[in-house]
Amino acid sequence: MTRIAFLHGGSHSHLATLADPALAPYRLAPMHVRTDRPDAVRDADVLVVADRLRPDLLTAWASEISAALARGATVVAFGENHVGDWLPGVREQPRPTVFWWWRTGEDHRLRTQHPEHAAWQFFSEKSVIWHYHGVLEPPAGAVSLVDLHTEDGERDGSILYVDENTTAGRLLVTTMDPVYHHGSGFMPGATQMLYSALHWATRG
Repeated sequence: MTRIAFLHGGSHSHLATLADPALAPYRLAPMHVRTDRPDAVRDADVLVVADRLRPDLLTAWASEISAALARGATVVAFGENHVGDWLPGVREQPRPTVFWWWRTGEDHRLRTQHPEHAAWQFFSEKSVIWHYHGVLEPPAGAVSLVDLHTEDGERDGSILYVDENTTAGRLLVTTMDPVYHHGSGFMPGATQMLYSALHWATRG
């Protein structure tokens, strides 16, 4: 059976997600970023890094996350986690968040990429286009599935990418924060994103 470690910080949204009956079949193994030891994830097949963790606590787990990828595990890193500070080969920059574009009629400027990629078997457009917290510049060999564009139509960076080339494992990184919004009970698409990412991680 696939062992899925869920690294969280004990916030209301993290605990609500862990209590979600729809996720019970995944048998998520909770790992608290403060009280658990990083080596507790050494036998995990999948490691999910929940969004909005404290950077000073998360960085203590960075070496074990890298080690998990090196041994062939799958890692999902959700948003607002300062991945540019601890995830090798990726740069991250902040961007203003467009929260309610579907109400205001504003262009969210998000564009899906690489429709031929196998990951699109798991993600719908609604699950990946709602909002974001910054942009990423992935390492060479990674594939961006969703890019943010500027008002002039130029590519500004990735908000969701998959890396199946630079390590022995598989890595999905996004600046979206689906655990927070799923656990808080608002934001169209966030629940789909969370469920789809877990489906990708365990079936892809």
